Amino acid sequence: MEDLLRRHRADLPGLILRLAWLQGLTREEIVALKWAQVDFQAGSLFLPDRTVPLDDDAAACLSARYESGGNLTPHVTASEKFRRPLRPESVSRIARTVLDEGGLAGVQLKDLRRDFFLRQLEAHDWPYAVRVSGLSVTTYQACFAGNRAGKKHSSRRGGTFDEFRLWQILQKEDDSAAGLALWMSWQMGVPGKDLAALTWDQVDLDAGVLRLPGQEVPLTNAVRRLLERARAARRPEDDPHVLLSPRSRGPMDLARLSRLVQTALIRGGLEDVTLRDIRAAGERREDDRALLDFARAHGSITRRDAMNLLDLSDTAAYTRLHRLAERGELEQVGKKYYPPGTVVPEDQQWNVIAAYLREAGFAYCQDLAQALRISKRKTAALLRGMVQDGRLLQFEKRYYLAGEPEERQAR
Repeated sequence: MEDLLRRHRADLPGLILRLAWLQGLTREEIVALKWAQVDFQAGSLFLPDRTVPLDDDAAACLSARYESGGNLTPHVTASEKFRRPLRPESVSRIARTVLDEGGLAGVQLKDLRRDFFLRQLEAHDWPYAVRVSGLSVTTYQACFAGNRAGKKHSSRRGGTFDEFRLWQILQKEDDSAAGLALWMSWQMGVPGKDLAALTWDQVDLDAGVLRLPGQEVPLTNAVRRLLERARAARRPEDDPHVLLSPRSRGPMDLARLSRLVQTALIRGGLEDVTLRDIRAAGERREDDRALLDFARAHGSITRRDAMNLLDLSDTAAYTRLHRLAERGELEQVGKKYYPPGTVVPEDQQWNVIAAYLREAGFAYCQDLAQALRISKRKTAALLRGMVQDGRLLQFEKRYYLAGEPEERQAR
């Protein structure tokens, strides 16, 4: 193959072979590929379901093709004569002809793509190979799981993950079986076994609930909208289960559903995440919402409040509140946490105090407490520290900026 590619450095056959062998594209993806999906600066091909890093040799061939007139048509593998997209059959014929001439009779595009996957499997772990090749987890397990030469996949489970990336996956999957499973697991905490067994007679869209064994779970707005769309698309002869196999349109057991969801997560870059992790993340979101609701209702929340509210240890309560503060959902002042915008953050308190005193000349503790929107007791402790470090001067119950003219301080 390397010798053959050297003989076809920048022509159409060489480009087709590189896209299959070095980039792992299917025949249909080669036909559909457009220059807008080729990012030379980022070194990537952006396909509808995945991003594939550009091989250096493939990038050089693409660049040469683009500069020699390939940019006259939006499609990468357009006909050189008619300047229009090739048909899939034409791509296969071109590849077969040049492979036969190069002594690779019998080799097809799908064989080149398979070799691409095996090389990724050897160089990386299997989730990476699945992600960049576009294969499903089911296909990998059925056809390639015996190839153990590759690196072992990390067995980490239950860690934190990027919820924004999960949100991107949810937007892409929408009301597919994987998308519905992820939405209901993340926003409603529905266990995997209940997802696989869920039928439409358990879905009450009018009441806005799922009727699971022993409980009713309220539908979120997003899940309700997706279920309405999914039910409207069902045919009378379809199976009554909510989540159906994309191909057979039949019900799935938990193992099949898990593989389907895992494929979606891997393609979205969350290769170490399971449905159980998604559900746990949803439960943490519910706990965070309870903490934020308490802070809004009471004006603030302390570590002790969080411990009592969620039955947490002291360390766990601190971790939860500190994480919310880092995300900007709470403002920490001393040992209390406030809804954002209701208090002046600690790193801005001196600026507010200094600006107030420059304007007014002096202030009482109660004046500054109102400016900072915190208690008079906490403000008094804050002002004592500023007097001790020399930033403020105190005369009886009045506070001045240090270094102000004596006549202004005495006023």
